[in-house]
Amino acid sequence: MPAGSSERASKRPRVGLIDDTDALEDHAGMSASASRRVLARLPRYLAFIEYDGNAAHGFQRQANTSLRTVQGALDGALTRFNGNRGDVECVGSSRTDVGVHALRNSVHFDLSGGGSRKKNEESGEGTAHDATTVRNGVNFHLRKMSCDFVRVTECVRVDEMNAEFHARHDAVGRRYAYEILVGPRSDEGGSIFDRGRAWYVRTVGEGRRNGPKLARDGELRSLRAGFGTCEKRLDVEAMRMAARALMGTHDFSSFRANGCQASSPVRTVDSIEVFERETEWPASEARGARQRISIAVEAPSFLYHQVRLLVGTLKAVGAGDLSVDDVDALLEAKNVLKAPPMAPACGLYLADVRYLKNYAKRPSFASSKETVQPPSKEE
Repeated sequence: MPAGSSERASKRPRVGLIDDTDALEDHAGMSASASRRVLARLPRYLAFIEYDGNAAHGFQRQANTSLRTVQGALDGALTRFNGNRGDVECVGSSRTDVGVHALRNSVHFDLSGGGSRKKNEESGEGTAHDATTVRNGVNFHLRKMSCDFVRVTECVRVDEMNAEFHARHDAVGRRYAYEILVGPRSDEGGSIFDRGRAWYVRTVGEGRRNGPKLARDGELRSLRAGFGTCEKRLDVEAMRMAARALMGTHDFSSFRANGCQASSPVRTVDSIEVFERETEWPASEARGARQRISIAVEAPSFLYHQVRLLVGTLKAVGAGDLSVDDVDALLEAKNVLKAPPMAPACGLYLADVRYLKNYAKRPSFASSKETVQPPSKEE
């Protein structure tokens, strides 16, 4: 994503010409119908979405409208669904980068009710669409626009439960998943069914350990040559030990990519789980995978590229290039230039975004145990 790009400010649309209800005091001569237009709020919806990150130029809408983005596709479908009642823009909870997929990202948006725009403005009211109609309608227009790389999987009207609901500000947790396949193939790696959807780490046999190490003369450095390789397998138990060292509240400056807009590098990682699973269809021989590893990371919020840098470090531990002690030293170094290269985007999935019960407003960080602010840009 271009540096300096920022999410458009989210303002709750109101029906009518006056944005601030306090301005009513300055308009004593307004008609009752005009007053109702000012006071009426549009229904707000929360939609959970899934998308294929390979088919779009990231989540965030771009100034260059020729670049297809997830947010841009949703805006177009929502505006078409809204008909002559005006343009609609959605606000995302997490802005994923180019190539990153989503199983359950979320956005909020405001929609005019059913009926004509003129009728709604005159009455200050409108029959709100039910959430199922919104989901089905938006998906219909996404297909008509040839943007079926993104789909709304769930939709709920949230303004009746939380009048000021915000998809990003009210999120209390995010969960990312990362997929790694390990195998012997050198022809771009693995099955074509896994291409662009997992990191294929190629096995190169014995002797890998005879090469230069990431730790030398007491300092950590990046070993880019052979980063996408290992000997015969990744050591999953060593990766789990390193994951435990990375959990908790730390200064994650060594896991914060250039261009990060967050005001603080301190984050609290609630959990990092490393699973080794059997490869599914096709058979491992056809798939070219001897090992399938999934890494799940959960936190209230993340720094830019934090998860990919964490996965790159865990892979280096699994390959024997780093020890758990080296990971501790990397945290202390507070320098991303000391970290191994980050894992590629293709294996990363935003798996879930969590909210409080009934989508209640999230307590401010200042009044909770979490002491950091949510990032303006994530994966």
